[in-house]
Amino acid sequence: MPGTAPRSPEAAPAVRWLALTGYMGAGKSAVGRRVANRLGWRFVDADRAIEERAGMSVAEIFDRRGEVWFRRTEEAVVREILAGRPPGVLALGGGALESARTRDVVRRLAWVVWLSASVEVAWGRVRGSGRPLATDQDRFARRAAQREPTYRAAADLAVDADGPVEEIASRVAAWTTGVAEAARA
Repeated sequence: MPGTAPRSPEAAPAVRWLALTGYMGAGKSAVGRRVANRLGWRFVDADRAIEERAGMSVAEIFDRRGEVWFRRTEEAVVREILAGRPPGVLALGGGALESARTRDVVRRLAWVVWLSASVEVAWGRVRGSGRPLATDQDRFARRAAQREPTYRAAADLAVDADGPVEEIASRVAAWTTGVAEAARA
């Protein structure tokens, strides 16, 4: 389990965007929708925004245009979303923070919560889903391990995401409320 002690509110950016990061299957979209609802904020899913821009699914993008095109588009879309009027909750794609540009803009404009699901739980949630990077369990596990240091370094808060979505959302919403209040003080 990742360290769950949050950074102090003073270390978090003084903005109201909340970005959820973590590997695929961590529950970023499910938790993000619930957190946004609890806070009365809007919810944006970066992968859905990319699909809308491209006019095709993520799987089709990977198949037709490749991962490099997807990542370049992801950088632009995340930057545009975070430039929008806050508050909002943004569910990032699992690989979004691998881009130094995306990582920089997210760290400057959002509080970052890492939803850390065990590989076994994440694989159980995505296997058979048709996601382009969820076709081989060993490759899935290796990529999760490779990304963990990036998630850890970017996170203002790390949350164990193996449990019930409602409990995770409650914890994230409470933390966000506390950080936002401290930033306004």
